[in-house]
Amino acid sequence: MKNKILAITLLQFLLVLNGCSSDSNDATPEQPEVVVKTPKLTAYSKNAGEVGETITITGENFPDKISDIKITFDGLAATIVSTSATEIKFVLPQTEKILPKIIITILDKEIYNEITNGYNGNIAILPAPSLTSWVTQENTLKEDGGIPRIMVINDKVMYLNSDITGARVYRTLDGGVTWNQWAVNGFSAGFYATKNDEGWSHTGFGISKIAKGGYLGIDTFANFGEVKDVQTSYCLYVDDNMTNGTIVTQFGDVFTTSNGVDFTQVYDAHLNDEGYDRGSVNKSIEIDNNHIWVAGQKTIKTVRYPFVLFKSNETDGWKEHYLENEPNSSVNEISFADKANGFLLINGATSTTFYKTTDGGDTWAKVYTGEKFTKFTFKDGNTGWAVLENKIYKTVDGGVTWTLDYTHGQPIKSIAYKNNIVWALATDKIIKRYL
Repeated sequence: MKNKILAITLLQFLLVLNGCSSDSNDATPEQPEVVVKTPKLTAYSKNAGEVGETITITGENFPDKISDIKITFDGLAATIVSTSATEIKFVLPQTEKILPKIIITILDKEIYNEITNGYNGNIAILPAPSLTSWVTQENTLKEDGGIPRIMVINDKVMYLNSDITGARVYRTLDGGVTWNQWAVNGFSAGFYATKNDEGWSHTGFGISKIAKGGYLGIDTFANFGEVKDVQTSYCLYVDDNMTNGTIVTQFGDVFTTSNGVDFTQVYDAHLNDEGYDRGSVNKSIEIDNNHIWVAGQKTIKTVRYPFVLFKSNETDGWKEHYLENEPNSSVNEISFADKANGFLLINGATSTTFYKTTDGGDTWAKVYTGEKFTKFTFKDGNTGWAVLENKIYKTVDGGVTWTLDYTHGQPIKSIAYKNNIVWALATDKIIKRYL
């Protein structure tokens, strides 16, 4: 009996021991909890750059392997240069659109873009400048009409009016990436913008002051007196302080101000007065308040001649000049490279005639007759560019000879020069030549 009890006790001990051993061998070690942090985008090093430029995205929780990151612009992949927990560096690719949609993908998951900038979180991609060829970028304005007037302030800021809308001045502050309406502008009339984004515009209902920022700040002058409701003015100039200015109406009435409000008439070309030879002026170029040229046509003894009304220095008053060798024609365009060297364009039925002055407009000499150019611009007294449909021609001898310099796929509507950049505009593209 004692042996039986001992055997049962031993068996129970062995079962308990075996159970403990089994529990010890089968237990799974507890695994540490893995926390996956969501990547966050904070800012770009630049909101706009040139093709081939390296841009940095700053943020949080970025992976340490380049292969885990993908950045595309309208589906085109950018080259990733480096990555860390807080920075991703990449190279801007060449895209068709100037403001393509950017998508950042990390570990096969698209990251929510919280970056706030003027481009809805995107990055503008401009063409890289070239000193050997013309470069093009998308024209996001896409106005189908002509462009009577361009004002280029610097390599980022440009103003223009469009003759298809007939009542708008547009401006860009970022090199043509975005455009906004800056002023009302009736009949493709005159406007002038200062470097401070202020200026004047003829609205079709009178002369208006444009406040900084443009259209929403428009304010028709209440104290313009007889100038307020003058005939359409294609020539307006005001200095950066918005005080000293000049207005020339289409019929040759010249008004000046020294306080930006009160005007005095200082000259009358009598282009619409009874008993005088009729005419009108609708093209102009303004360098400052003492260097202004306005051009068009004047009838003299029943013959219509190309006509220039101008002020070319501080001491002399306003002068008139007509081209007696060009009867029954009119000035189509006028431009001055500086205070002495100027050019005007007379278009006949099938050809173009260029005239040049080297003394501020007192005398003019014919330098070229040939292709029917429509727009032109000059860098100096020798180097200039002219537009013929979809082509740009260049001269290096003051307009005496012209050679084809660039051909585009659409008609080119206007051209201008400023600070070693030539700007040309077509409906689809802005075309630039860096000098």
